[in-house]
Amino acid sequence: MVVVGHARPTSRREFGMERNLLQYIAALIGFCLLAGCVRKTPAPDFPATVAGGWHLKTTQSLPAATAPEFERQIGTRAWWTATYEGPGAATVEVYELTSSAAGLEMVQKWRPVADTVVWYTPQYFVVVKWRGGDRAMVSALIRAFEKQCSQEK
Repeated sequence: MVVVGHARPTSRREFGMERNLLQYIAALIGFCLLAGCVRKTPAPDFPATVAGGWHLKTTQSLPAATAPEFERQIGTRAWWTATYEGPGAATVEVYELTSSAAGLEMVQKWRPVADTVVWYTPQYFVVVKWRGGDRAMVSALIRAFEKQCSQEK
């Protein structure tokens, strides 16, 4: 009589190989499940109006490959820009970080530029550039974005 089915391991070596294969398959399935659960950070919410008379004009969502070299080399997943007009003109650039450490590195290596402020949160590196407008109005814009970025999870 011939029995068709799964052959049982006959030696310790065969049993060990089968066990290793099962562990490998279980690890592979676990990795795939974890990779599928990775949550992408949502685009930041650019408010239509900001204290101080600033009004949103344009927004744009861009892939990481188009980010400036400095931000791209340290680590971004995506980035967004928003243009505001009001007492002056301002551009807000928000970069999604690959890690919080990347944000710290960006702030530490950033070279100061006139009429520009940078900061980071665990998820974002933010650059605000402005032209015109008095210091109080620009400060109101920056405070609004600092608050907005700190609230986003």
